[in-house]
Amino acid sequence: MRRAAAALAVLAAMAGAAAADDGSVVRGMGFAERGKNLVVTTSFAELFDRGATEKMSSGFPSSVVIRMYVFRKDRTERPISLILVEHEVVFDLWDEVYVLRTRGPLGKRELRYKSRQQAVRALTELDHMPIAPLDRIAIGPHHFLAAVIELNPISPELLAEMRRWLSRPAGESLDSSSSFFGSFVSVFVNPKLDRADRTLRIRSQPFYRTPR
Repeated sequence: MRRAAAALAVLAAMAGAAAADDGSVVRGMGFAERGKNLVVTTSFAELFDRGATEKMSSGFPSSVVIRMYVFRKDRTERPISLILVEHEVVFDLWDEVYVLRTRGPLGKRELRYKSRQQAVRALTELDHMPIAPLDRIAIGPHHFLAAVIELNPISPELLAEMRRWLSRPAGESLDSSSSFFGSFVSVFVNPKLDRADRTLRIRSQPFYRTPR
């Protein structure tokens, strides 16, 4: 892992976060090369306020949808990778556990947590999540990750497109006709699908790959 990470350089790492002109939040993220993929480690605990956290114990499901776009910094009209992750958590009143179901690049998973705090952490942390095949990340040019994170999205268009996207076979090429697909400006500056309890827009510091 140490050898792989050395082939990736991160610029302007930040301890905290800062607002960008487009309304997104710029924060330091961890990037590494794992196998044939670029992976990211980050968190967004601010998605859940006190009300949303307490609602998780009601027995009704809460969902989080994460769209992650990798852009080349000098070519933001088209992402080079788009990854979708869906979380759904519900409190099992009988067993008194939080059941988390996840669909994304790691496949389908179901996990159980005893405490609400553990469940919130699982919903709001990405640990070495694959975001792009390495063969799409050119060596040298600067790139960045941009993410749209929604709590309990209710847009029928988004939910329908999410199901279609998650049903795609692994490794299928990007579908430019998808409403998820678009330039950085169309996704972050002039969004059309926002209908959720809360929406976050975050982006990473620049990074680039270096020759081994």
